[in-house]
Order: sequence, then structure tokens, then C-alpha cells
Amino acid sequence: MNVYRFSLCGGGVNDVTTVVCMLLVSPVCTDVDIRNAISEFNTLENCTVIEGHLQILLMDYTQPGEFEQLSFPHLREISDYLLLYRVYGMQTLSHIFPNLVTIRGQRLFFNYALVVFEMPDLENLGLWNLRQIVRGAVRIERNPRLCYIDTIDWSAVLSDRKVDNFIVQNRDSYECVNVCPRQEPSGSYCPTMVVTLDDGEKFSQPLCWKSDKCQSGEFFQSLLPILALMLLIMAAEWSLSVII
Repeated sequence: MNVYRFSLCGGGVNDVTTVVCMLLVSPVCTDVDIRNAISEFNTLENCTVIEGHLQILLMDYTQPGEFEQLSFPHLREISDYLLLYRVYGMQTLSHIFPNLVTIRGQRLFFNYALVVFEMPDLENLGLWNLRQIVRGAVRIERNPRLCYIDTIDWSAVLSDRKVDNFIVQNRDSYECVNVCPRQEPSGSYCPTMVVTLDDGEKFSQPLCWKSDKCQSGEFFQSLLPILALMLLIMAAEWSLSVII
């Protein structure tokens, strides 16, 4: 259900003025429940904020081609939770929700703000603009084709909160390619995190949502000033050693 405000905002969704305009005047939707038919996605048209939950579930006969043209770039925030359950043919959310930034978790689904359960064809989540889950944990379970789970630093999405995520019975890691982009179009590299294997060996894992989208967000951006300062100190030390 949409609660419409007045006005249309020009420009692209990444333009600051346009984003502010959309937040002020675009439709705010209440609980959205999409099930059984692909046509039910029409209820998301023009939604910028969902004040409630978003559930997408029980589509047994949908095909991948039916999802290719679906895109809701205005949607930026869900106040409660996002639930995906048993939707055939959906392979990624990358083009469906390309600008979803925040899931607030004000009301949770059994303590979870993001639930992805028994999605038979899902290959990656692709929520590459998701910066923050404010409250609640993540449950990703029984998705036989789902990869790019180990390449996401969930602690960053969860703002380093201590929660009990439940991520099991997805595609085995050794069956996943999980190749992150070597470099984004902007020239920046994907952030990394240190992963410790069972034998104690450590390696640097690039972070990404899919093969062409790095993980990003405030958590990583907050590290940039620290890294810049470290580089300045290193440069100063090197200059001093040359002078001496």
C-alpha cells in the first residue's frame, strides 16, 4: 500500500538533490507482501521507504526471464525486515533493489532483519548498496546455488554489533568461484578482511557482493582517513630517513 506525497523528482537516483527530493516527496509504503505472481511486484512501484516489512515469497512457477526487467531503484530503506522465501527463478537482487541502503529492523522476523530461506535459484544476494542493518541478525539458509556469502563482511553491515547470524546449508564454498572485481570503474579496489583457516593459515579476503560489485559503506569509508594518515606517516618517515 502506497501513501503518496506530491511531486516528481528529476535526475538520477545517485544525484544528491534528487535523493533528497525523493525522500521528501516520494511515496512511502506500508507493509509489502509479494507472493504467488510476478505482477504483485507492481505494489513496489515508486516506493522510496517501506515503513514496515517487505516479504517476497511462494512463487513456484516463475522463470528467470520474468525477473530480468524488474527494477525498483527508488527503494532505499525498509524500516522492519526483508524476507525472501521459496521464489523460483530469482537469481539475484542486484538489479531489483540496486539502491537499498538500510534495513532498520524496528520489528523483526524471529530476531532477524534479513531472511533468505529456500531460494532454489538465487546465485548471489547482490545488495551492493546495502550499508547498514540497524537492528536484528541475518539468516541465510538452504539456498543450494547461493554464492558470495563468504565475501561479505557482515559485521560491517551490522555496524560491528554482536548478533547470532545463522548462515548454513547454502552452496559449498569450494563449489563457488567467488571472484571479486580486481578494480571498480572508479579506480578503487575492494576492501578486504583477514580470514583464518582451520589450519591457522591467514589470508586477505576481498569483499564483494558479486563479481562486479565490491562491498562498500560507512564502515569502510571511516577507515579511509586512518589509512591516509598512516600513509602520510610512512611518507614522512621515509623522507626523514633520506634526509638523515
